[in-house]
Amino acid sequence: MTLSWLPVIWIDIVGSSATLVLALLCPRYAWHWATKKRDDTFRHYIFLLTLSFAFFAVSRSFGHLVKQVLLFYEMNNLWKALAPFSGSINTATFITVFAFSLYFYRSYMVHLELETHKNHLEKLIEMRTSELEEKNAELEKALSQVKMLSGFLPICASCKKIRDDNGYWNQIESYIRNHSEAEFSHSICPDCAHKLYPEYFGTKKKS
Repeated sequence: MTLSWLPVIWIDIVGSSATLVLALLCPRYAWHWATKKRDDTFRHYIFLLTLSFAFFAVSRSFGHLVKQVLLFYEMNNLWKALAPFSGSINTATFITVFAFSLYFYRSYMVHLELETHKNHLEKLIEMRTSELEEKNAELEKALSQVKMLSGFLPICASCKKIRDDNGYWNQIESYIRNHSEAEFSHSICPDCAHKLYPEYFGTKKKS
């Protein structure tokens, strides 16, 4: 009993045609998927790998279709001449896939190292920022508790009052109290005590 070779031929033609269509569609979808996250090395590699497999599938399916057409028109000699070129294209495609695999491994390792350094740098920046914020908070707290007098203060040579920015003359203790955190507790110096109360301090001064 002899079986017909025609079903095998039709399966080869239909399968090669379907493979050709899928091979042309896959790079398109892979490209759209890769462009959604352009900085992802893995997506970039998948697109290149899909492209290489699509090229391999196109060469294989196209070669099968050309083979069936040439055999159908009884051009066996022409197919024998083209067959080695078809095989060499497939071999080149396998080499391309292997090269993409090596490229992905090296680039992915570099990507991991860059991500590690990036994460370390972000943590370091976060830590330094936190320290600076704490220092700024401490400085602001210190500045809020301290007021300093600076510049030239116009003071009366006789009564010692100080003139403010609005032109008013203020008692020296009032001016310092309003422009600093200092507080005053009144007392009397020995010279003023002898001058104002000689009946009490005159003897002590002479002695």
